[in-house]
Amino acid sequence: MIPPRKDSLKWGTYPEDVLPLWVADMDFPVAEPIRKALRERAEGFLGYPPREGDPELRALLLERHGLEGEVAFLPGVVVGLFAAVAAFTAPGQGVLTQVPIYPPFLAAIREGRRTVLANPLRETEEGYRLDLAGLERLAFASRLLLFCHPQNPTGRVFTEEELEALAHIARKHDLIVVSDELHAPLTYERPHIPLARFLPERTLTLLGPGKAYNLAGLPLGAAVGPKPLLEAFKRHLPHTFPNVLAMAAWKAALLEGDAWLKATLAQLKANRDRVAGWAKAMGLGHFPPEGTYLAWIRTEIPKAAAYFLKEARVALNPGENFGPGYDRYVRLNFATYPEVLEEALRRLSEALKRA
Repeated sequence: MIPPRKDSLKWGTYPEDVLPLWVADMDFPVAEPIRKALRERAEGFLGYPPREGDPELRALLLERHGLEGEVAFLPGVVVGLFAAVAAFTAPGQGVLTQVPIYPPFLAAIREGRRTVLANPLRETEEGYRLDLAGLERLAFASRLLLFCHPQNPTGRVFTEEELEALAHIARKHDLIVVSDELHAPLTYERPHIPLARFLPERTLTLLGPGKAYNLAGLPLGAAVGPKPLLEAFKRHLPHTFPNVLAMAAWKAALLEGDAWLKATLAQLKANRDRVAGWAKAMGLGHFPPEGTYLAWIRTEIPKAAAYFLKEARVALNPGENFGPGYDRYVRLNFATYPEVLEEALRRLSEALKRA
């Protein structure tokens, strides 16, 4: 086990007696090919890169993600959400999204003085599903859908049938879809299929290396899509150059990071299954995620994250941050070492017994 860094957001935000299973980065060290690429780049040229970024990396992104179109680099996927809202809607208009959802989706809509048109995922016996009928009812009131696939926080990896149905609704109602596919490499039993495969002319796909390769501290993202959409989108991006170290790291990850990612996914799957078994034994509402390293857990405790922080000294993401009505839910990041996870689950179990 690598000792946690107190100069990180994850481990430095709370007192030392708190186990942090909240913000979405991993406790594991970065792959050696990435570290090597960073060392080599740091010893070389660190001046301005071309504004359009590394052409080899652009080509790799299209190839590895099965996408077509133009590529624009951006400082991060969250920046892309804000730019999309500004580019494709006007103040006062509605923006569609599925809840529960990663909080910056809601922030991008609200801070842009737009209206959140929330289409909740359906919680079925088999897991979370898209409410396609609900989406159809709301689609007339918006021009933009902010989509997340694999979904954060539920971990759903949407099926080909769901994506085809969503694409049909988007075409019918002239919706532009901005699809955050940041967690695309982090799937388990079923591979990720990009939404753009079914809706290429109306989809902007947002990508980044931060989650799969644990590079959140080297922020970089990319938007991929048809030129007309991408040109409108780019007008709302900050006037910056893509980070040369982040590009070097991402390229190394795509070229040489597969073995590291495969081993990491094996550890994440073991942790996922451990959390799922624990949640079932404790009588909690939970569906094992099909992608991501995030567990979305339903309790019977109001303001559950605040309760667990106080009573278990475990930091989890509050469910209420992912949309109204989710305060009894928590998001647990299981991308940590087994001994850390076991101690956290032990503490949470004791706190649940006292609730």
